[in-house]
Amino acid sequence: MRPMKDAPGSENVPRTEPVVSSRGRYGTQNLVVLGAQVLGWAVVLTAVELAPYVALRIALIALFCLLMQGVFTMMHEHFHRNAHWVPAIDYAIGLVGSTLFGTSATLHRVHHWGHHVRNRSEAERGEFIHPGEAPALKVALYYFAICGGLWLGGLVFPLISFFIPWRFVRFLARTKRFNTYAAMFEQFKERDWTRMRLEALVLYAFWGALLAWGPWSTATLVPAYVAFAFTWSWLQWVYHLRTPIHVIEGTYNLRAPWLVRVLFLSFNYNLTHHRHPSMPWQELRGASDPKETQPLWYRVLLMALPPRPFPTNDAELAALDKRYF
Repeated sequence: MRPMKDAPGSENVPRTEPVVSSRGRYGTQNLVVLGAQVLGWAVVLTAVELAPYVALRIALIALFCLLMQGVFTMMHEHFHRNAHWVPAIDYAIGLVGSTLFGTSATLHRVHHWGHHVRNRSEAERGEFIHPGEAPALKVALYYFAICGGLWLGGLVFPLISFFIPWRFVRFLARTKRFNTYAAMFEQFKERDWTRMRLEALVLYAFWGALLAWGPWSTATLVPAYVAFAFTWSWLQWVYHLRTPIHVIEGTYNLRAPWLVRVLFLSFNYNLTHHRHPSMPWQELRGASDPKETQPLWYRVLLMALPPRPFPTNDAELAALDKRYF
């Protein structure tokens, strides 16, 4: 297979994330926010359990999905070593968040800087079919991914890793040209692999105990997490698809209603984040140009379009240029 080709602008993104001395300066606030999220997680699930009407349950599950998007934002702060200035506490924030989320913090952390490096490369163009890709397979994988498959992979792969010896990990990267998640396996270190497995033990022990002895029935947990898996997976690529082929500028800041922005912890300012990866979530909105946006609802609807052949001429590529409205 031909090597993966980087997107323009990749020379401005180091292959290893640089360490910034000011990281974690909002650590105390992040601990308070995470505590509120854990409490909110329990309260909303309890409300779903007790809700007497289907419409109320649906509304509460929608609130749960928004809340859990913010939990991912706290995980994301850990991915950038930005959750707390004390490394052990920074890791604990990532571990707690990822356990509620249903995944391994290390799995996502290893992948995440690779996403910054590979953004809009051939490996991260889910909306396009390149020569060498099977169109039917690309379309099927696209809809599987955005309809919950991305979340499901994060839940299941830590378990699968117990059956994959470390010496075979690089083999998993063989399809990296068109698959950013395969490319991730070139970045794993042996200690990361071990830590992911340990996190998997914590994850499955927690959820096994919760399902066996917890206060919520599967009639509450399953619909809530199925809805979250769908919405989170759908939103993962919403910032990047149909954007310029540029590793930094290939994303949008998205306007969202106040409640969405607050519960997302400003994760909707994705362009600002890619321009300033070490900037804490607390500063993203203030550093963003309100004119450099599109509405979130519009980008959500675009995700329903199927992948199509990659543009072959300048006019078609120009259609990917930024449009703010």
